[in-house]
Amino acid sequence: MADHSQPSQAKATLAAFASTALPHFGAYQDAMSTASPTLFHAGISFALNLKLLHPLEVIQAALGEFEAGRVQLSTVEGFVRQILGWREFVRGVYWARMPSYGQLNVLEHQRALPSWYWNGQTRMNCLKYAIAQSLELGYAHHIQRLMLTGNFALLAGIAPDDVDAWYLGIYVDAFEWVEMPNTRGMSQYADGGLLGSKPYAGSASYINKMSDYCKGCHYQPKLRHGDGACPFNSLYWDFHHRHQARLQNNPRLGMTYQTWRKMSEAEQVATLKQAEIYLQQIEQL
Repeated sequence: MADHSQPSQAKATLAAFASTALPHFGAYQDAMSTASPTLFHAGISFALNLKLLHPLEVIQAALGEFEAGRVQLSTVEGFVRQILGWREFVRGVYWARMPSYGQLNVLEHQRALPSWYWNGQTRMNCLKYAIAQSLELGYAHHIQRLMLTGNFALLAGIAPDDVDAWYLGIYVDAFEWVEMPNTRGMSQYADGGLLGSKPYAGSASYINKMSDYCKGCHYQPKLRHGDGACPFNSLYWDFHHRHQARLQNNPRLGMTYQTWRKMSEAEQVATLKQAEIYLQQIEQL
């Protein structure tokens, strides 16, 4: 079997991504599908973080495809921004803010991580697939991490220490300097907005729009409460209700709170009650 840790293998993976997947990266970088664990992502984060690839050569490979006229400017800009922009920003936050950053928990989330994060045995199809893939490959692309495993943990109020430990233990690219700010900061909003301007919370509507995971799921993505209602829906509204004092004046969440206030009192009560039931039964979801 070829040793995929060798620099030559990493360079070959980069070259294959640049020539075949990069042209479609911009349009589909947020998509999720059962058809492929990577879709049009590069899958080179491990090689980058282990220094088998230099960030500059990754950027130069992308720019080379643009200069050859094979990739649109917007696609290259989005890809380069992740390498030169976000990755280096995360590095800066880690070295500037540690060790205190590792104890931040402004939302005061304390619930234990559900045991099915370690075996994928949940009836939520999106999480079942993303977790099973993560356990098998040690890899998930950024939307799977942010809007599936991370999103559920945020909505359910899971302790950031538990979430950190899971990501650090599961993913092959999870070196602490890059894992912790992305997890505790961007994903769990435990830093109160230092890394991101709002919590990255989403309901089933987002997941259904961006993936094929909802097809054939035990839960119904359009239901907030009642038999078969998707847990992401009631937990989404419960999260915003719980943290209303902190979040309601966030300009990026104005529409969310307007929608909540327009719901009837009966609808709000039923939604919050459903969330309470699901949180009590979190190990059986």
